[in-house]
Amino acid sequence: MADLPKQLLTAIQLQQRGQLEEAASYYINFLKAEPDHADANHLLGLVLHQQGDDVAALIMIEKAIKQRSDIAIYHANRGRILKACGKRSEAALAFASALRKQPADPEILSDLAGTILELGCADKALMFVIRALEHDPDLASGHYNYGLVLKAKKQRQAAKAAFEKCIELAPNFVGALFELGLLFQMEGQTEYAEFYYRQVLSIDPKVFEAHVNLGNILRGRYELEESVVHYRAALAIEPNVAATQGNLGVALQELGKPEAALVAYDLSLALDPENAEVQRNRSQVLLQMGCYLEGWEGFEWRWRTEHFKAIRREWSCPQWNGEGDKNASILLHAEQGFGDTIQFSRYINQVAERIGRVLVECPSTLKSLIANCSGIDEVIVTGRSLPHFDFHIPMMSLPGVFKTEIETIPREFPYMFVTENLRKKWADRIEGKGVLKVGLVWKGSNKHQRNAWRSPGLAALEPLFDIDGIQWVSLQKEDEKRDLRDSAIVSRINPLGAQFQNFDDTAAVITHLDLVISPDTAVAHLAGALNKPVWIILPHVAEWRWLMDRVDSPWYPTMRLFRQHVRRDWSTTVSNIAHNLKLLVQS
Repeated sequence: MADLPKQLLTAIQLQQRGQLEEAASYYINFLKAEPDHADANHLLGLVLHQQGDDVAALIMIEKAIKQRSDIAIYHANRGRILKACGKRSEAALAFASALRKQPADPEILSDLAGTILELGCADKALMFVIRALEHDPDLASGHYNYGLVLKAKKQRQAAKAAFEKCIELAPNFVGALFELGLLFQMEGQTEYAEFYYRQVLSIDPKVFEAHVNLGNILRGRYELEESVVHYRAALAIEPNVAATQGNLGVALQELGKPEAALVAYDLSLALDPENAEVQRNRSQVLLQMGCYLEGWEGFEWRWRTEHFKAIRREWSCPQWNGEGDKNASILLHAEQGFGDTIQFSRYINQVAERIGRVLVECPSTLKSLIANCSGIDEVIVTGRSLPHFDFHIPMMSLPGVFKTEIETIPREFPYMFVTENLRKKWADRIEGKGVLKVGLVWKGSNKHQRNAWRSPGLAALEPLFDIDGIQWVSLQKEDEKRDLRDSAIVSRINPLGAQFQNFDDTAAVITHLDLVISPDTAVAHLAGALNKPVWIILPHVAEWRWLMDRVDSPWYPTMRLFRQHVRRDWSTTVSNIAHNLKLLVQS
């Protein structure tokens, strides 16, 4: 370097110090005097690449190659820039040219392997990366590309070992740290994934995918405020990514910021209008805000989401649009949870007013209960063969067909009934004459994605059992025996839930009670449909059907809503319920 002209030497020193504009100026001035200086053209190309001008960078490096085609590093750097531009095939050819000049260069072998892998040739890439590591076992980028090849070949544990070796050699190797995070996230080991993503961002805060993935992990753990921070950081880097705007919308929605969520969803849909997940999520925000007409319309997008694709069926007849035809038959089919089916069964009568024969398909545990609803001609258990029908409609599409608004929700109560014989069957099992008889559910189904979010659990409700004058009855079917066995209140509650064979049994017991207390479960819907007093315990941000700030529900006149004030903290909610229970006992 001592033999280099002073102007060129100054340019190189400036480039090494990161003073790119000054370095470029020196190179340009030098090349005015010596336009055919290969090294100066090559080095200026690298500066331009560092400044983000890859088109100009390639022009300069290609000029250097014309002047000295025998220099391997020129071809290699051309390959690296082409790869950065997404021109993988051209990059592979450039690395191959470099390799012909310098066949044993481990970095060129490693770069060629990485490029070939991106072209989809994992076996060929493996051959080159092994050669790279044979020539230099301590080449960090070699172990990184080896890890990528192993990951592509589904050898995750070996890939982890390769990435770990890369980090051992180069602790701040961002790519390897990110890949380790990704592998751990794929395996559900989110604590390890979080650790590596945070390492990535401490080194380079502008890694878009690390922000997004960390945001997803945090949102999954309900650490919503920080997840929003990372989604916003990702969007500051790449603002036009529809999926990230959609994820931000979900986090804001779960934070209880529906207006901000709508903004994020609308930005997402401006980029990707056909994104069914975002359309569905947006519709639920609208429904939560009481914008029912637009909400029902958007809710139909659910059938194009990944979850609903798995349960969507092909029908030989059209979906009903509300038209009247007394000579026709229609199949109303349950589509989601038990509570949804109970809630929207209220529309059966309205359907019967327009269509001659009404069939309902539902799970077996709901069959007898649904059969007692007015307007039904036949009930078929889900999975059984179906008779002929002229129209079909999912039950949760009925509000949209009837253009339901808050003021027009069907309010004929009760709309579910229990036979007198079944009611008598359970009469002797309900104790507590002269006291307030309260049925209790403490958690929803473990299959529900947000069950931990919406369910207080038995321990959180224990203060209620200190109130005198109440006979408690357990309506908790799932895990009742186990949960009560592990609780100190087992002697203070009548455990009936495990004895229920179907929802008829649950309904029969509810008719003997003065009050039902439940989180957002099918039992709460059932009590409301039976027109029995029910207090529902809602999380900080409840599902759309409970709207936002109301303490009552337009869906059930006998329902009272007790909302969580602070996410994950049920204490204030339970205290409020306890206070109102005491007033009820005293009355």
